[in-house]
Amino acid sequence: MKLALIVFIAIAFLIPIKSQASILSKEKPLFDSSYVIVNKIVIAGNVKTKERVITREILFQNGDTIYKERLDAFIQKSKDNLFNTSLFNFITINTLVEHEKYLSVYIVVEERWYLWPYIILEQADRNLSSFLYEKDWSRINYGLMLVKYNFRGRRETVKLKVRLGYKEQFQLYYQIPNFLNSKKHGISTEINWFRQKEVQYTTLYDKPFLRKDYSTYGLKYQNAYFGYSYRKEHNLKHNITLGFNNATIVDSIAILNPNYFGNGKTTNQYFSISYGYDFDKRNYKQYPLTGYNFDGLTTFKGLSILKDEMPMVWEIQGSFYSYFDMGHRWYSGMGGKVKVSNPKKQPYSIEQGLGYNDVLRSFEYYLIDGQQFITGRAFIKYAIIPFSVKEIEYLGWKKFNKIHYSLFANAFVDQGYVRDINPDPTNTMPNTYLISFGLGIDLVAYYDQIIRLEYSMNRKGEHGFFINIGKAF
Repeated sequence: MKLALIVFIAIAFLIPIKSQASILSKEKPLFDSSYVIVNKIVIAGNVKTKERVITREILFQNGDTIYKERLDAFIQKSKDNLFNTSLFNFITINTLVEHEKYLSVYIVVEERWYLWPYIILEQADRNLSSFLYEKDWSRINYGLMLVKYNFRGRRETVKLKVRLGYKEQFQLYYQIPNFLNSKKHGISTEINWFRQKEVQYTTLYDKPFLRKDYSTYGLKYQNAYFGYSYRKEHNLKHNITLGFNNATIVDSIAILNPNYFGNGKTTNQYFSISYGYDFDKRNYKQYPLTGYNFDGLTTFKGLSILKDEMPMVWEIQGSFYSYFDMGHRWYSGMGGKVKVSNPKKQPYSIEQGLGYNDVLRSFEYYLIDGQQFITGRAFIKYAIIPFSVKEIEYLGWKKFNKIHYSLFANAFVDQGYVRDINPDPTNTMPNTYLISFGLGIDLVAYYDQIIRLEYSMNRKGEHGFFINIGKAF
């Protein structure tokens, strides 16, 4: 407990990292002819987006002095920042130097479509490969979700979700990244109600074991979160989140696994607080090819506020990944993640190792429970089709008739180790070295759509074809 508090306080008061851009853009040499002065910034194409949302992402403002040799890097990083807001499909930044010293900057953006009524028809398994392997068509969710991105033109997000089927959910979500027009402070709030008849009550043979009662809901839980973010630099963000969780299970689940909530309890409620640190210099966070990022998260669950609150469980997670342009369409990357938590014995509903949010490729079918884990990943890839743009003439809708896409072939290796203090004898993967490798094809399309088709093999000799959505890391 003392160690966790020390780490939490140390991270919270880290000396802010000064980005190169924030320092260099303020340099003002008096007698050097190799610099320019930003004279004006002209923005066009932002029909809905407020201009201040765009200027927040660029690395310079009127009156700034920039060395000419660094101008291209400033322009490219500003373009990357704008693209990573997920507000625009295309961004063009042109410059014009007038009278040798004065720089005019012209930014043209093409906005995305921001109002999305999603018809929910999805599998409820841990990942798509698991669903295709199990072929359990009862594990289907359906419903409707309405999302408004860039609400009021201020990059706010509003979400309303009603989901039925296997895992029922009702969700309200609202995020304001620039609270009270501030460029550095943001807030978010979220409320969820869940219930489901089938419950994953334990892990045996490295697989989830489920129990379903058709007459009632085996698990009901609600949670609410309030978050505050502080973005001092373009690449650096601090997050603090307060949460409340309340869950109940039927008696039969507590009998099958008394440690589901711990001590045979059928209810579990607790407050939580977490601190997150995110330093991100990737070129495109949805599918990075260059740059690096580091993030850390410290969470305390169970703050002894309520009378019957769950005893405290704390965990610390951290990850670092770097990406390299090797030239001639070749790219590489490497990195990993580590998690530690305490106490040694935790409620089954809280403890998560690999196979939940973090998955090693070729181990998609397994759950590897434990209190600590570490992963290492690496890849090398080739751009079969580099970033390309195609205009579909017969579609008159400007938000959709011009698309960008790219296609990559890659080879990869994933490694990991999960430490479980007291594993079930049937679970053989905790406390063993895990490794897998394979080949894949990645399709990257506009609106941040990524489809990965991979063939991989793990150390057990198991191999197969896997389909995944989203980037690997």
